[in-house]
Amino acid sequence: MSEYAISFQGVSYFYGKGTPFYKKALDGVDLNIKKGMITGIVGHTGSGKSTLLQMMNGLLEPHEGQVLLFGERIGSKQMPKRKAAFTAGLVFQYPEYQLFEETVGKDIAYGPKNMGLDQGEIEVRVREAMRFVGLPESLLEVSPFDLSGGQKRRVAIAGILAMRPQILVLDEPAAGLDPKGRAEIFGNIYNYQKSTDSTVIIVSHSMDDMAKYAKELVVMHEGRPVMHDLTKKVFLQDEMLKSIGLDVPGITAVIKKLKALGVPVSEDVFTVEEARAALLPLLKGGEDHA
Repeated sequence: MSEYAISFQGVSYFYGKGTPFYKKALDGVDLNIKKGMITGIVGHTGSGKSTLLQMMNGLLEPHEGQVLLFGERIGSKQMPKRKAAFTAGLVFQYPEYQLFEETVGKDIAYGPKNMGLDQGEIEVRVREAMRFVGLPESLLEVSPFDLSGGQKRRVAIAGILAMRPQILVLDEPAAGLDPKGRAEIFGNIYNYQKSTDSTVIIVSHSMDDMAKYAKELVVMHEGRPVMHDLTKKVFLQDEMLKSIGLDVPGITAVIKKLKALGVPVSEDVFTVEEARAALLPLLKGGEDHA
């Protein structure tokens, strides 16, 4: 089996071909995403992120090139589209708008039912998925429309997790949530990946979230990946990021300003936790000399 979860080989995709609205969304993309880690995808609106995501489970077909899951081309005999849809579970932005069943339990069970699983297995998977996203079983018989926005988001994600996809693909999973809700959603996703060793791919505009949770980062620009490396190495190239209109995490900007003021701190600090670890010894040292 391939060492990569997903491979794009010379993939191009066009919108409105032959019309005045023609746009090349993806332009000869070559990209390999490794198994068993969280990979983040960032880029401006229109950079090709969402189109890339929709090809990962066969929802969109490339006009040129091919997409492989674990070394098998989507649409081939070994990886037909139906299998691809269950192999790579796709969670759209604002997935709570797609809830439709009368109870939380039935909504989460919808995917496993379509897989043809028996009722006993479905019930096991529904409860398992609820645990992963932090929902109590007391909500099983509750209407999803009676839940808070954050709870609805968790139900929608649980519906994908219940299918036990080998690859979990999420488009802005914390969009519109308050800081507490963002932390809970990303924390649940992080814990899910660690406990299952699955492959998780997250599109996000938040560099702070990417710094905290993604091991590798893909930077999209004008339909192509222009950077793909360990997240820390990508953020060290802040000038290139700025040249395409992106930025480093907020805490990194603060650290750079402190360094410019003469504070002896390393610039490769990208999360609040890293900043705390870097600054506390300096503060304690200052206290000792007070």
